[in-house]
Amino acid sequence: MPDMEKIAVDFKEQGVVFYNLYTKEPHPGQDTSRRSGDKRLDFTNIPQTKTMEEREEYALKMIKDWSQNRPIIIDIFGDNCVQKWLGGGAPNSLAVIDREGKLVLWQVWSDAKGLRVKLQEMTGVTGRIKFPNGLNY
Repeated sequence: MPDMEKIAVDFKEQGVVFYNLYTKEPHPGQDTSRRSGDKRLDFTNIPQTKTMEEREEYALKMIKDWSQNRPIIIDIFGDNCVQKWLGGGAPNSLAVIDREGKLVLWQVWSDAKGLRVKLQEMTGVTGRIKFPNGLNY
């Protein structure tokens, strides 16, 4: 998520607006912190949400734990949910919708590097971008 926050800041001047759509818990009951050592990724005590109240609670926790600055939209349950409308995919999927409302990028699993490239194409931003891992694009 820090990569997405950085991209949101980097493209703000070009008029790119970011929203985080909370659809469901991506790793309920799992401890994914072992790879990175980041305790925020320990979800062993976090079950899948069953109510809107639980989704709101988890979204507020995400804002706090990850210092989120992007607005969060909480998806509904059922057949009319955005996740289903966009074609399903993982709970970490990513969509870019242009100003005309057209879906211009869909990633089943969000990829910050691919997003940055697409936004560079859309906004005309050029140049090499330095990523924290040392790779340049």
